[in-house]
Amino acid sequence: MKDFRLDLSDELSALTPPPLGDIVEEAARKGRRARRARAIGQVAGSALALAAVVLAAGQLPGTGNGNGLVGPAAGGTPALAAPVGATPSPTASGALVRVSGAAVLATVLDALPAGLQTSGYAANGAADAHGKYAADAPVAQVNIQTPQGLGMMRVFVGTASPDAKCSIDDGCRRDKYGQQVRVTHMNDNCIQNTVVTVRHADSTAVTVQMASCLAWNGKANLPGVLPLTEEAAAELAANPAFHTMMTPAQGAAAAARFPALPPID
Repeated sequence: MKDFRLDLSDELSALTPPPLGDIVEEAARKGRRARRARAIGQVAGSALALAAVVLAAGQLPGTGNGNGLVGPAAGGTPALAAPVGATPSPTASGALVRVSGAAVLATVLDALPAGLQTSGYAANGAADAHGKYAADAPVAQVNIQTPQGLGMMRVFVGTASPDAKCSIDDGCRRDKYGQQVRVTHMNDNCIQNTVVTVRHADSTAVTVQMASCLAWNGKANLPGVLPLTEEAAAELAANPAFHTMMTPAQGAAAAARFPALPPID
């Protein structure tokens, strides 16, 4: 019987070997092209991912307007810049503490227009609840000399109640920063004759009580005049330097500036 395996071997031996050199080289070229395509795709994917992250953050590198604003604020309504009196941060000297009456007084005096004559300083660390707009608020008292006479005001700094409603009907409006401003008048109460409260974006409530009399002197409340206009009181209350908390260093500086403040009766 003929051996089939021997015949197959003889036939294969007679064949000319295929040109493997070109096949191997072409395969290598295809492999290099595939690797380059994958690498380009990976780089492009990373760049797109980075662009997506940057766009989500609101600004591509190198396209800022130089003022730190991003998004709609860059070309529309300006955003409030972080003021010098921005919210205090805890430091190595200790955690934040409740703002003191002396610190409130220091902020008031620093915020008032230069050249005003002031006197009659007094302060309490935390007053009784002041209505529903600034509960348990430290308060400072100051007299201001005006062309019409001497006027007194008290400034409370507390936390706004979330339940305090405010509408045009209750004497409310928005200031130029978009903050809520309430003005009330009490003609039968000389200490609280005109009360201006501004609710800051961080829920700090600053209330300026402008009196039409002076503080009780043991016998009576002597006549006085309003120390500021309503507009000036609202501007004072809107000052971003007011906060409900302070650093221990700020408290120490205020106490050194006003070492013997009498309490407000």
